[in-house]
Amino acid sequence: MDYIQVSLGESVPEQARDYASARIGSLDDYAPGRVDFAWVDLTADKTVIHAHARFDLKWVEVRAYAEAGTVTEAVDLLRERMRRQLVSMRLTPAS
Repeated sequence: MDYIQVSLGESVPEQARDYASARIGSLDDYAPGRVDFAWVDLTADKTVIHAHARFDLKWVEVRAYAEAGTVTEAVDLLRERMRRQLVSMRLTPAS
């Protein structure tokens, strides 16, 4: 992946940046083409971590959202949702 930007909300620990970057950054192997840019945004409110991701491919944008009680759970759910979308795109024939 050429570039991944990880933004953290006020109450999200700094070490979440490395975890999200590693887990989400490894998804480019599943993409049907080169991922030009990736964004991950982690925020928290009370007991819920919100995780948003967006990949820019040459011809399409892929987005996913997940929430969970911990950063690792939210990022792992987010990764799985993005992975499923990317795999589906590879399996779907172009029109």
